[in-house]
Parts: sequence; C-alpha cells; structure tokens
Amino acid sequence: MFRNRNGNGTVAEGTTVEQEHVWGSPPVVRGLTTLLGVAAAGFLVWLATQFELGSRGEYWTAMGILAGAGACLGISQLLGGWTKWGAPTFSPGVFFLAFVPTFIAVGGILVATRPTGTDEGDQVAGWIRDIGLGGLAGDLIAFQGVLAFGLGVVLTFTLDTRGPRKSADEREAIGADEEVHDYRQESVEEGEVTVVRDRDGS
Repeated sequence: MFRNRNGNGTVAEGTTVEQEHVWGSPPVVRGLTTLLGVAAAGFLVWLATQFELGSRGEYWTAMGILAGAGACLGISQLLGGWTKWGAPTFSPGVFFLAFVPTFIAVGGILVATRPTGTDEGDQVAGWIRDIGLGGLAGDLIAFQGVLAFGLGVVLTFTLDTRGPRKSADEREAIGADEEVHDYRQESVEEGEVTVVRDRDGS
C-alpha cells in the first residue's frame, strides 16, 4: 500500500497491482484455444465433404461430423474463453429447455430433407407440413450442414466451468478481506485536511 500527499493537503491511499505475464493472461489463452477450435472444426468440415450424401449411412455420418465441428468451437470457449480453470459442470435446465427442442427440430428437418427420401422421412415431412412448416423445411434443404453444425454448438451450451474448490480457511480469509474493502470512495472532512479513501481504504 502507498500514500501520496497532494499539494492541497489531500492524502490518497492506494495499492500496487501485480500484472501477470502476457502469455498467461485470459485473452491470450482464449485466443489460442479459439484458434485450435477453429482449426479442428475446419478439419471436420472438410472431412464431412468426403462422404456421399446420397447414401443413408454416409449422410448421417457427415451430419454427425459437422455437429462435432460445431462442438469443437463451443468446447474451445469452454476451455479457454471463461478461464475459470475449474471442473466442468452440466446444466440440466439448458439441456432440457434449449438443447432437446433444438435437437428435435434439427433432427426432424434433417430426416425430412434427406436427398434420397425414405418412408420415415416422408412421414416426418408430413408432420412438418401439418404444423405449417413445410415451406420452411424446404427452404433449409440447402443448409442441412449448417443445422447440424449449429446443433453441435448448442450442445456445448449445456456445459460450464466452475472455479477450483477452496478450503474453509481460504473462504474465511476471502470473506474477511472483502469486509475490509468497502469498494467505495469516501471523503472525511477534518479541519483543513481532506482524507480520501479509495477501494483499498478502510
């Protein structure tokens, strides 16, 4: 902690801040992990182009690979974007309220718009037309890969990270430190001298 006395009789207190090495900072970690995620996703997208979409098995393999490409981007942000360095956690709310409806919608469109029709595909397409979305599904035929890619991204939204667990002594020490810092600036008039307390003042 340091103190500076200004010419007008004001005493200011503050603290020095230690800076991390630039290569260990969150922006750099996030940038590198995002780059790795993009590279992995790009490779998987290229790999998906090697399959013949006219074949039922290869069609679904290609869609699965594209979903994996989307998951690579989401996981890169999970690992490096939030930089909490904690264990991953699963969010049931996001899974059931966001991913499951997305999976049903995307899966239905992918089944109904397969290049080579099937009995189940025709049945699903009929259901889609019955709810008034036949035109929408038809418009999305050219973007089947994008839908699969997006499904993979949404899947990663069900995951998050939490900070490393702290012992009871560490939590008590943090609580005591927060009580000392009131995070406000206050001025106390004492005669002709003004004392200014910053965030680290008590």
